[in-house]
Amino acid sequence: YLPKPVQTEKVLGIIHGLLDRRNRKKVAERAFYVGRSPLAVKLQNIVRVVAPADSLSVLILGASGTGKEYVARQIHALSGRADAPFIAVDCGVLPKELAASELFGHVKGAFTGATENKTGMFAAADHGTLFLDEVGNLSMEVQMLLLRALQERRIRRVGSTREIPVDIRLVTATNENLEAAIARGSFRADLFHRINEFTLRMPELREMRGDILLFADFFLDQANRELGKHIVGFDAEAVAALTRCEWPGNLRQLKNAVKSATLLASGDYITCRELPAEVTAAAPAAPSFSLRDPASEEEQIRRALSAAGGNKSQAAKLLGIDRKTLYNKLHLYGIE
Repeated sequence: YLPKPVQTEKVLGIIHGLLDRRNRKKVAERAFYVGRSPLAVKLQNIVRVVAPADSLSVLILGASGTGKEYVARQIHALSGRADAPFIAVDCGVLPKELAASELFGHVKGAFTGATENKTGMFAAADHGTLFLDEVGNLSMEVQMLLLRALQERRIRRVGSTREIPVDIRLVTATNENLEAAIARGSFRADLFHRINEFTLRMPELREMRGDILLFADFFLDQANRELGKHIVGFDAEAVAALTRCEWPGNLRQLKNAVKSATLLASGDYITCRELPAEVTAAAPAAPSFSLRDPASEEEQIRRALSAAGGNKSQAAKLLGIDRKTLYNKLHLYGIE
């Protein structure tokens, strides 16, 4: 509400703030909702449902490179906490002796080397989202402190007797089987159930083969902006290599391959010469397509779409026509 007399500057500030927040959410949605395969669409729908539930703890499971932190950031960006901090912590690189200090902070003199007060990640993420990657690497002692913090919504800095209230949404991720870790005695069952209010499983890139070129185009746009390049796309042989590769490193491997190829490319299109050897090693010869024979035109279009994984821009390039011409022909033949 706005008290009278209404101040124009204040009204404009509120409107600009709302528009800015809406635009940030739109950017977040555009950045994430790239895939069109059934698994990608399912993941997108789950994120849309889960994100607004600000108090729900989410556990993201998936192999390395599948984009777990990226999804965590989208959950934050599409939530009511979007204006507050998103703090990411890689538990895999936290020194065991300093993990409690990094998460909860410490007071000056709490231990050797504590020359000043430290805020800690929990306090830094107050009213926002705390993302703990590779949560299975935390020691049992830190797991106990984490469980207490989540239950009580209060933390105590190392060396302090004062408790500090915190309001955070917790999102965790791991590529480890936490239930097996519980059986081994290296992960607390009560903490597992506390962080596992909702489980989100990340598909591997090879399970979304029809989306490979969509993600490749997305990463190409990113690389062009970051490197100041203007690469248009991938030639037919590069398309074949990208869709053939098994991508054991998932999206991270694809992103790195596209970025390095963008850097090396000297023409308008990325070729197999610029792609890493592990991507091109098992690639078959590029399929040939031609629309010279009207009798086989529909078949050639369908083959090109299949080879491009449904990506119409890439299919048009394979056929040697522009996107508008392809759309006209799709309408002519009733191809969805």
